[in-house]
Parts: sequence; structure tokens; C-alpha cells
Amino acid sequence: MTTTHAAATPPEPESRPASPWRYPVGLTLAALVLGLSVELLFDGRPLGISALIWACLSILALLLMGALEGARPSRDSLAFIPGILLFGVLIFLRAEPMTAFLSLVALLALFALWVRVYRAGGLWRHGWIDLGLALLWVPLESWARTWAPLSDAWLRIAGERGQRSRLAAILRGLLLAIPILVVLGALLSAADQVFSDYMRAALEWLGLDKLVELAGRTAIVILSGLFFLGALAVALFPREGRRLIGEERPLILPFLGFTEAAVVLAAVDLLFAAFVAVQFAYLFGGEANISAAGYTYSEYARRGFGELVAVAVLTLGLILGLASWAKRERPGQKGWFHALSILLVGLMGVILASALMRLLLYENAYGFTRLRTYTHVAILWMGVVFLVFLVLLLAQRLRQFAPVAGVCFAGFIATLGFLNVDAFIVRQNVGRMAESGKVDAAYLTSLSSDAVLRLVELAEASDDSLRQELLPGLACRLAELEQREEETGLPSYHLSHSAALQALRGIEADLSPYRVRWEPYGEGRWGQWTVTVDGDERPCGYGGEDF
Repeated sequence: MTTTHAAATPPEPESRPASPWRYPVGLTLAALVLGLSVELLFDGRPLGISALIWACLSILALLLMGALEGARPSRDSLAFIPGILLFGVLIFLRAEPMTAFLSLVALLALFALWVRVYRAGGLWRHGWIDLGLALLWVPLESWARTWAPLSDAWLRIAGERGQRSRLAAILRGLLLAIPILVVLGALLSAADQVFSDYMRAALEWLGLDKLVELAGRTAIVILSGLFFLGALAVALFPREGRRLIGEERPLILPFLGFTEAAVVLAAVDLLFAAFVAVQFAYLFGGEANISAAGYTYSEYARRGFGELVAVAVLTLGLILGLASWAKRERPGQKGWFHALSILLVGLMGVILASALMRLLLYENAYGFTRLRTYTHVAILWMGVVFLVFLVLLLAQRLRQFAPVAGVCFAGFIATLGFLNVDAFIVRQNVGRMAESGKVDAAYLTSLSSDAVLRLVELAEASDDSLRQELLPGLACRLAELEQREEETGLPSYHLSHSAALQALRGIEADLSPYRVRWEPYGEGRWGQWTVTVDGDERPCGYGGEDF
């Protein structure tokens, strides 16, 4: 009797989970293009049209890959596109530092929120914690979600066998090791001069000195590409419906009794009413009343301006906290709470008007500066925020206050951009000069390229004494802008700098008597511009107080 033995069959390989991506190779290529754009547009280059180009590329990449992947954007997510483009344009148009910085912050924050709500939507349901976590979590989640589409892309290209091959593993290891070695090697070289000399000599001996620069640029492309791949994955990943913190049940249940909350509101209302009465008697009553109290107008204006702004911020936090944590179980309690809140917002409006009037008085006495202009615009937007809060409180939709406040902050930044802060400062101070006969020419020439066109007009229309104050600073600006034009390329092209340079070249004959040179500090790239005026060499720029 013969016994037959069945041939042993190898175990079935574990099946790979189905990929959620239709075109992982396309996702990877799109991310690689975005990573390459970071190196080409930003590496070692000042901001200019580069921010707008990058914003357009990123928008197109997300919309295109979303269409290919069948991931339709939510309705409210499309509203992010005009905002992103607006702040990209403002970075290109405005050279004033605060406007440019805040526009960049707004652009990046809008991108993060857009990625967060691209498919899931629900922007207006986000509370404060949800918005904060979105801005913090999206960058971290982008790194975490990079590897799944990258692995799927490699599997599509190399197949299962290529995925498991030792050569492929070595190549992947080298790709990961190169940027790590570049970063750690640079840090160690910076930490020890002897090690740095040995590293430099070894690289020159091997002929790899240029290769190191290439490796560094490649690392920027790869790391940026990996990050953008993760960001695309976060935006396009299927989501059934994200639960938001505190939407179904408040994170902190109301714990404060209505009576206690009403007492607090009433007490603050009485305090504010007393303050408002003083404002009508003195500040709004005219200079004679203030002088009778022993103050000058400028002293009275500057004395309380900062405190009033702090009061506005604290009051907003107070009524927001009371509205969230105070119990209002009966209709009568809601009515009283709303009445006390409306009175408080109304009184706060008068206090904001007082702060604005103090600022106007101070500006009339001492002129406009950047900080005063920022605050001027901020007070107006704070008034809008208080009104919006009141409307949402009465409509019982206070959860929407967080995204609406974010919109107001974006509006504040956009207002700075449309106002053109530095040109506004020149215009206002020149108008004040017609009355007082005084203007701080040194401060005005220290402003950004946004102010140069008006300064050139002022120099051409002024008498000799004011021209001699303006022209040295304008000569410094011409030298700085010409150096910028020589050292930067198309990605750093900036409309404000270009217009300023053309205007200054139009009066180059008037600026030629002033010798401007760059004086470096030692062997480094740091230094300062100096200008020679009547044989006296002095540094360019201005060191006065802004406020």
C-alpha cells in the first residue's frame, strides 16, 4: 500500500490593504514639483513675487490632484483661495516689514486651515481649540501621512519584487541618510573649527565641495517634497466626518450661577459708565477742560492709550468667558444677560472711541509712526470684533466667534496692505508739516521702499533745507536697492522695490554728491551702509523711537 503525500504549499502572502490613492505616483510628482519650487524660489532669496508664484502652484497642485483622486472640495473650503492669493499679492506689493510678515503668516495659516477642511468642510463649526489644534496639528499630520502614498507610489513603479529588493532598500536608506548627514555635518563643523577644517580639506581632496552644496539643495527639495506630499495626503484623505471639540457637548460645562455673572457684568458696567462720564467731561469736552485739570493735551492722550487698549482686550475675554460658562436656564435670565452685555459693549465702544481720540491727539502733536498706524487700524477692527460678538451672542451662535474673529484679523492685515502704511505715514506727516512746519526727515527716509515715491515727490517740491535732510537718506536707499537688484533674481522681484528704484534713478543727479559705501564687520557678510555728507561720514538709517 502506497501512501501519497500532498505537496506542501507555501503560505499565502499577506494581502496588502487597498490603497486609498488612485494616482500615488502623480501625488508624489506634484509634491516633488512643490519641493523643487521651494528651493528655486526661496533658498537664500528675499521674498518677492516668489510667494505669489508658490501660492499659485500649491493651489493648482491641490485642486488638480483633488480632481484626479475624485476628492471634491467642500463648499466653504473654496473661500480660502481668494484669501491665499490676496496675501500672496500683498507680499509682492508691500515692503513694509509688519505688513509683509503678517501677510506671510496669514498665507501659511490659511493654507493650513484649507488643508484641514478641504474635504470635511465645517470651517464655521470650529471653536477656538479646534482652530488652534488645526494650525498646530496639520504640520505634524503632514509628516505622519507622507509615507503611505510614497510607499504606494514606489510599489506602482517597482512592483512587489522591487519593493522587497535589497538594492531598493539601500537606495531608500541613502535618500534618508544624505539630508541627515548634511545637517549633522554642518552642525558639527560649526561646533568645532578643527573638525570644520578637516571636513573642508577632505571634501576638496575628494572633489566633493560642490557636491555638498548640491546635496544641501537636494535635501531641501526632498524634505520639502515629503512635507508637501503629506499635506496633499491630509487634504485628500477620505474623512467620514470629523468630530470637533465641544460641538456636541461643551468642553467645560457652565458652572457659574446667573446671579454671580450678572453681578460681575453690572459692576463692570457701572465702572465703565463712570469712566465714560469722565471722558465726556474732559477728553470729549475739549482742550480747555483738560488744561483746567492740570494736563496738556499730549500728556492726557499718551497717558492712558495703552491701558485702554488692554481694557478692551480684557473685557472681550471677560464677556466671552461669562457667555460660555454662566448658566442661563430661564428666558428672563437670558434677557438680563443680553441686556447687561449690550450695555457693556456699548460702553466699550465709547472707551474705544476715547482710545482712538487720544491716539489722534498724540498723532497731531508728534506725527505718525508705524506703531501708531498699526494701533489706529487695530482699534477700528476691535470695534468690529465687539459688534460681531454681540450679534453672535444674541443669535446664540457664539461658537462661530472663533472663525469670524480670524476673518477680522485677516481683515486687519489686509487693511494694512491696502493702506500702504509707510506711504500713509509720509502723506500724513507732510500734511501735518503744512501746519506745524516740522517733519522728522530722518525717520521718513528710514521707512521702506513703499514710502520712496512720496519721499521723492517731497524732495522735489521742498526748499533747500528740507532737501538736504532727505537726499542723504534717499542716496542710501538707492545704493541698497541697486545692490539688491544685482544680487537677486526673478523670484525676488518686488514691485515696491522696483518702483522705488526707478523713482530714485530719476533724481540720481541730485543724489550724486552723497557718497554711499558698504562697510563690512570683519570678514562676515554683516555690515552697514554709510553716507558722506559735507565730508562727514555717518551711518545710514534711523535709531529713534517708533512710538
